[in-house]
Amino acid sequence: MILNAFSVLAVFAALLRVVLGLVVVFVGVRAIRRHRRAAAGTDENRFYLLVSMSATLLGLVLVSWPLLYLVLQSYVPQWPGVMCIRGVTRIGTGSVGAASYLPGLVGFLEVTKPALIFVSGAWLVLHFANRRDRVGALMGRAFWALLLCGVWATVDGAAELAYLIIPKQEASLAAGCCSVEPALLSVAGPFRPPLPGSASVEDHTWLGVAFFSLGAALVVILSLALRRAARGGTPWLALALVGALVSLPLGVAFLGAVAAPAFLRLPYHQCGYCLIASAPESLVGIALYVGGAFGIGWACIARWLGTTAADRSDLSLPLLRVARFGYLASLLMMTGRLVIS
Repeated sequence: MILNAFSVLAVFAALLRVVLGLVVVFVGVRAIRRHRRAAAGTDENRFYLLVSMSATLLGLVLVSWPLLYLVLQSYVPQWPGVMCIRGVTRIGTGSVGAASYLPGLVGFLEVTKPALIFVSGAWLVLHFANRRDRVGALMGRAFWALLLCGVWATVDGAAELAYLIIPKQEASLAAGCCSVEPALLSVAGPFRPPLPGSASVEDHTWLGVAFFSLGAALVVILSLALRRAARGGTPWLALALVGALVSLPLGVAFLGAVAAPAFLRLPYHQCGYCLIASAPESLVGIALYVGGAFGIGWACIARWLGTTAADRSDLSLPLLRVARFGYLASLLMMTGRLVIS
């Protein structure tokens, strides 16, 4: 284990998530069983502590995502050939023993962190929807979402603990971006052939067009969904959900292939990690874009799982407005940054 301030904090936070996740799972299972035998109002009064623990778990989940990248960034100086977080994620490639699991663990964590935030937000949406209902008809669904959140948080915390604890001294490093000198990546032009397997921003024009076209289309679709919410607006909401699912992988590809080379002014340096490290302000645009996709998903949960039309509108409409603002603001930020680059 590499000991520094960030890794120690990450170990402590992961342990808290595992312990609290197990407690939430245990209490959640009992809550589901009692809910089947008791009145909804009795369950809500009895399991107020469960809601408090779940809110604490949600806070730990929100902190754990940026903390993971702070830990990875703090590992960069440990190996002379590693230049950024991408190089750290390749530590362990080709190793034997426990170190061989390091790349898979960090890849797993990069997926589970945002997914866990979405599941936690889904539980929060169902919880607020249940509180608006006089008879608490959604309490059972809220308990199931909470149970899933507890299981997921436990698995995520255990995986992060494994990644942090596994020794990395004997791990080997896979060559490639970003395990070479940045100067070599910046010297690309008429006097130097392109690096093998690299492509310039011009080669990904189609990716930029697709990114901005889909973002603009989602803004229009969300506006139509908000305008026709009184008459249901389900087709537009379903179309927005499909667009949000497509926007996430498209946004990741755009970040590495188009935004990073343009913002860093290194045409052949396609690394989103370097973009975040060199231009921290890009995190605001990324957060807005991801928040837009999550807002659409949470609005769908509120609209399709709500009990009454009033409850569905009260929760889904603010979420759709937040999603529209997220996409619109992120597109404007990306456009402005590309223009000045």
